[in-house]
Amino acid sequence: MGARSLLSREIEEPASFPIALAAITLAIGGDNVLEPRFYASGYFAGILAGFILHELAHRQVARRYGMHAEFIAYPPGLLITLASVLLPIIILAPGYVRTYTFYGYNPRGFINSVAAGPAVNIVLALLGMTYHATTGSPWAWQFSWVNGLIAVFNLLPVPPLDGDKILRSNTRLWAAMFIAAAAIYLAV
Repeated sequence: MGARSLLSREIEEPASFPIALAAITLAIGGDNVLEPRFYASGYFAGILAGFILHELAHRQVARRYGMHAEFIAYPPGLLITLASVLLPIIILAPGYVRTYTFYGYNPRGFINSVAAGPAVNIVLALLGMTYHATTGSPWAWQFSWVNGLIAVFNLLPVPPLDGDKILRSNTRLWAAMFIAAAAIYLAV
């Protein structure tokens, strides 16, 4: 099997989640992943909660609308995510939730499932900010920063990110979500 065929093979559930989580952890954590204290930090908790809940929100909302949905780790996206360790910016693209229906396209179900992921990160970032504001907890600040980053990145209007799909379906929804995510990220 050649390198090209390995790179094109999608990784389905359940293996897709831990593989993608490892790539995101390395991209955000960098050298710190070698330090045991990193795993007790708000950064790691933010990655764990933010990534898993983001993808589960996409998947579960799609399923609520009768679509088949599962998280797929995509090797080229995993490589781009891992390359973030060497780049001045963090690119989080380890995979996607593949959805399809057997009975036809459901525009409302599609847009709601796409928006659910970044919405989760916005809520998590707000919860972390609130806790940080009341306690001064650096752990909560780290948790908010990671979730703000995940929300802003996913809402960029660039294909194939969530932001592009939301913008093409509902400009007002995209603008509200992007402004909220950017404000939270900048505040953190």
